[in-house]
Amino acid sequence: MNTNTKTRLLFALLLIALLPGCTSYIPPGRRADLQQLAPSAPAPQTAPQTSPDTNANAPASTEQMLAAQPANSFPTGIVMVRLQAPDYTNYNLDQNGGKFGDGRFCIVLTRELGEDAQYERMSKLPKVADVIGLNRILLPQRFDSLEQIRNAAARLSAGMVFLFTVDTKYKDTNSSKTLTAISLGMSSTKKITVLTTVSALLMDTKTGYIYSAYETTEKEEISSSAWSTRDNADKARQKTETRAFARLVDDFVESWPRLLKRYSAPAK
Repeated sequence: MNTNTKTRLLFALLLIALLPGCTSYIPPGRRADLQQLAPSAPAPQTAPQTSPDTNANAPASTEQMLAAQPANSFPTGIVMVRLQAPDYTNYNLDQNGGKFGDGRFCIVLTRELGEDAQYERMSKLPKVADVIGLNRILLPQRFDSLEQIRNAAARLSAGMVFLFTVDTKYKDTNSSKTLTAISLGMSSTKKITVLTTVSALLMDTKTGYIYSAYETTEKEEISSSAWSTRDNADKARQKTETRAFARLVDDFVESWPRLLKRYSAPAK
């Protein structure tokens, strides 16, 4: 074997050895814009009617939002819905599925944030009849407005809809730069911050009235050397998202007595 052949062979073996370390993890996609999706109330009958084709996706005006009124009675069912941007995905969904729909947003049906335990906590609150999720049987393939979600909730006889969305970013801890891809197993000194914000709206199924809004943020700093595989990297995402969602439910539970006091009909 001549020198050139030996050199090429050694170079090839080196590349093979390095390939596992060059694996990349792609962070999850974007949140749904709940502010833009927030529904409008029906326009007053005296107002001029606008063609539904041109106005269906228009943001609600201040007058329309103020015109919406609570119509729910207690006890009530609450439908839980996780919305994300239409192009949203994450490693777990890529591997196992669980995303549904397109259009202005998509719905994540897979429960990866400890939802079962949190839904049970919510269901034990006074005057909560049930806390349930949606499935694709009740949903259209394309989502153009939140009214479609409210219609699905109405079919389940739930008076409230709890909409939530998750925004998780990976940042270089030293530079604060947002990372769009993370090389796994390459550096034992690089620190990465996982930052998760969960936002939510509690909405009246019938009118679109917004009872309350919630938002919590969690973060965790991890050495990139701990992420030798995509599975490990994604567990860090699920860990911070689960904590953030649990804190969001904490805020909901804490606010529920005030909501009941304000919106429950007085006893006759």
